Parts: sequence; structure tokens; C-alpha cells
Amino acid sequence: MPPRRCLLLVIFGIADFLLIVAADLPIGSVCSLASEGGICRLVDRCQPVYNDLLAGKRPEYVCGFQDGIPIVCCPDGGPPLALTTTLGPIWGTTRPVTTTTRRTTTTTRRSVTTPTRNPLINARPARRMCAEYAKEVYALVEPPVLAGGDQQLVNVSLCAIKSKKLIVGGTKADPKEFPHMASIGYISGSQILWNCGGTLISDRYVLTAAHCTVSTDWGNAEWVRVGDLNLRSNSDDAQPQDRRIAQRIRHPNYRRPAQYNDIALLRLQSPVTFNAYVRPACLSIQPNAPAGTKAVAAGWGVVDWFDEEGSDNLLKVTLPVVSYSTCQQAYANDGNRLPNGINDQTQLCAGQEGKDTCQGDSGGPLVVYSENEECMYDIIGVTSFGKLCGSVAPGVYSRVYAYLAWIESIVWPNLG
Repeated sequence: MPPRRCLLLVIFGIADFLLIVAADLPIGSVCSLASEGGICRLVDRCQPVYNDLLAGKRPEYVCGFQDGIPIVCCPDGGPPLALTTTLGPIWGTTRPVTTTTRRTTTTTRRSVTTPTRNPLINARPARRMCAEYAKEVYALVEPPVLAGGDQQLVNVSLCAIKSKKLIVGGTKADPKEFPHMASIGYISGSQILWNCGGTLISDRYVLTAAHCTVSTDWGNAEWVRVGDLNLRSNSDDAQPQDRRIAQRIRHPNYRRPAQYNDIALLRLQSPVTFNAYVRPACLSIQPNAPAGTKAVAAGWGVVDWFDEEGSDNLLKVTLPVVSYSTCQQAYANDGNRLPNGINDQTQLCAGQEGKDTCQGDSGGPLVVYSENEECMYDIIGVTSFGKLCGSVAPGVYSRVYAYLAWIESIVWPNLG
């Protein structure tokens, strides 16, 4: 049985939970399905219904809710019961045929998010804010009002990670799968060219590569877009938000043409609004990512060496972290960019032949699934550079952990 209840809400949007519970049957009550009897159980304690949810099938009957988690009529193999009261609506209906007694307790409107755990008072700012942003995975939704009845706020998950099964090749990202992804724009005449990637880490800051803050051809980075899926389409399942860049903050030790300390922060002119499409990623607080660690890179980058425009669609690929010795060997003669070779303290490598991030993904994140927060990603690297797109040489990333103190001092100066 799944260890965390929030997984069971992953595959439904808010609209699927805009229902009214006509019965208030507690866990363990007898209920009835169309073809057999059942027992009211929390949905993550009912394997048949849970499996149906994962397959996209809605529960036949809902007994009620406990702490916002649906209580469903779980089949027990017995015959259907001839009951005189209505057990609950078929999923998605608005009113049962018969009248039932409802509780008279009053529901107080709360904020749109609800905490998942106690504050981490002694943790470093990055960890504390990760827990805070993880609350944005959930939303309290107020269903329609029954005449003469009480309203019940339903706590639903906005998570769009349908599976943690890592992909073996590049493919299109799903809507809302990477709500932290940002595209960085440069002004060229009357156009905005989206040619670098970044990661939303707060409502006002985007993490990217230092070399993405300015372009030789187009000047300073001027715009950030979050919440998008296809950069050229208005009919995709996305809710993009564009923000002007107010400040470009390169790491003080970044010195071109060398690629050391290739990391930067972009402060937005106004905060973004968090929703199912826009949510920050967490900063990794783990000092090491062992060789072989499976990480995910996403971006709108070049997918072929001969295609310089990049992809309109957000793409994702799984990349293994490469050992220091392998990476050092691959870049042993890269004098201008790495005069001192790979710095294992501030850089890491990832990739394999035919799979790599590319030019348009510069500044974008290399992430792993968070072990601390459900439906959150931890950023372990910022894409810096590589050799040929998809070549045998791995890509080089700025190691986020090495810059945590610098990032925290700027993004959350009052939490240190």
C-alpha cells in the first residue's frame, strides 16, 4: 500500500474533487456497490480502488472524507446490500436522490494551502523554505453548496508527477510536471528570444548560469517566463507568467572565459503567483551526488546538433551522474574554460552518449526527486556547458550545494 496519502490524488485535477458528500459514513461502515457489498475505507487503504485511480477510473461511491482524504466504498467480495439510505454520490455528481443527515459543524475558510509538517526551526534556510514551498502542492477547494447544508473544504493535491519511473531517453514533459522550469528571454528587435533555462527557487528569484545573464548577440537577459510547456503555442496545457528581470546577480568569482562558478540569480521585478503550473524547486542540501545517481534534466534546448533553434516543447531526459575521474578525463585539454581542470567541489558531470543537455538548456536545472518532500525536486546542478550535443562527453554542471550559503544570503537574507 502506498506509504503517503498524497500520491492518491496525483492523477486528478481540482475539478474531480468538486463534489458534495451526502453521507457521512465513518471508516468501517457497511456500504454497497453496484455488484457487491463493501466497507468504507480510506482510499489508500483500499487496493482495488487505488489501482482503479492509477488507471484513471473514478471511485463508484464516496462515503466521506477524513482530513481531506476520500473515504471510499471498498469492495469486500460480498453481495450488494439493500439499504434505504444513500451512501454517497457517484463521483462527480452534485446531489443524491435521497436525503441524509449532515453534520452541523461550521467550516472556517482557511488559506489556499495547508502545512504538511511542523516547521524545521533549526534547519538551514534552504531546507526550511523547501518545506514551506511543498505546501503549495496542496490546495483547499470549496465545493458547491447544498441548500441548507454545510460546506466542506476538500484538500487536494496539485501534483502532476504521475510516476517516479525515470525515463531512458529524451521525451516531452507532461503538463505541470516541472513547475519550477523557467525560460530566460533576450530582446531582439520586437521579439523575445528564449535561449537559456533557469529554475524558480522562490517567488522572486530564478537560479541560472552566470553566462546566461548576458548574451554577446542580444545583450542582457531581460525576461523570465515560468509555467509554460510549449513556448510558441497558446493551446497547450499551461499557464505562463512573464516577468521582467530587475537584477542579474552573477557569482562574484565568475571570470570569463573560464567556466568556474558559472552560477547566477535573477531577481524578478514582481513576484510570480504559485499554482499547479508554477512552484519552486528545492535546493539540494546534500554535499555529494554519487556516480550513477539518476538525475533529470529538462529544458527547451537544442535536440540535434544541426538544429540551432531548439525545441518549442519542454523536454526531459534522465542522465546519470558521472564520476570525477571520468569527467576530468573528458575535459583534460579544455584549457580556456577549465584551465585547472574540473573542480570536484564546485562542479559535477552527468550524461551519457547520445543523451545530454544542449546549448538552449544552459542555466537549466539538473534535479533529483526530493527525499524530504512529496512531489518536489531537489536541484543538484545548474547546466554550465558541454562539448557536442549528445556526444560521448558528459555535460558539466555547477554543483548547487557548493553555493548554498551564497544563494541563501541573497534569496532569504532574514532566515540565516
